[in-house]
This record gives sequence, C-alpha cells and structure tokens, in this order.
Amino acid sequence: MKMHITKSDDETRKLAADFALQLKGGEVVELVGDLGSGKTTFVRGVAEALGSSVRVKSPTFTIMNEYPVNHKAIKKIVHLDLYRFTDPSQLQSLGLDEYKRDDTVVFIEWPDIFDLSIFKGKSGDGINSTHKIEFEFVDQDTRNIKL
Repeated sequence: MKMHITKSDDETRKLAADFALQLKGGEVVELVGDLGSGKTTFVRGVAEALGSSVRVKSPTFTIMNEYPVNHKAIKKIVHLDLYRFTDPSQLQSLGLDEYKRDDTVVFIEWPDIFDLSIFKGKSGDGINSTHKIEFEFVDQDTRNIKL
C-alpha cells in the first residue's frame, strides 16, 4: 500500500480519478476509515472519472446506492455502507451476489464492522474484495489515504 496525502476534497477526487483508471469492472473495493475521513468523496471521484452525472451521496442511511456510469466496460457503481449493521446475517438481505458482475464496481464502507473482513470469500456470499483503501482524518482538510 502506498500512502497519499490529500489537502482538499478536490485532491481526494483527483486521487480517486487516478485509481479509476485501473478499474476494469468486477472489482470490490473495501473502504476503511472513520466517519468523515473521505470515503464517500473518494467514491464520488471514481464515479465522476467513469462518466457518472449523478451526485454520489453517502449511503449511511440508505445502506446502498447505485450509480450508472458511462464507461466502455463499467456500467454501474454500487456503494454500500455497513456502519449500521449489527450482525453478519443482515448481509444476505442485500443480495450481494447479483452485484458481482463484470460491468459493476462495488465500494463497501465499513467492511470490517464485524471485526473481520467478510469479503474474503469465506462467508459464502460469493463476493471477494479486490482492493482495500484506508482513510485517515488528519484535520479539516487533510486526509491520509493508503491505496
């Protein structure tokens, strides 16, 4: 993992746009970090880079948001937030298997809410993480982001 320091939302979105260049579809990206550390801003940057015209919003209360994108291989971003989950069995209601597609990228905030990543293929849900990004809130503008 390489540490990146961003000093604004614009810089975080630019880093995300650079990250988006390596996406081909079918990826599951774990986003780890405290509230307000830049996870949704990062997803916003990826969505913009992949051609989405829809404003990315935090899925904290909706649990899951889907965004169409205008990319040659990727057609959709799925953005999940597991912060409010209390038991791993709640994941089954999300139907994650249907999002493991070659034309979709899944971003999961709080993937380690149950003290271990459930996206390593051992839980039987059929979805495995391909990337893990760690976010650290430094001050009002500064974030440390490990890619």
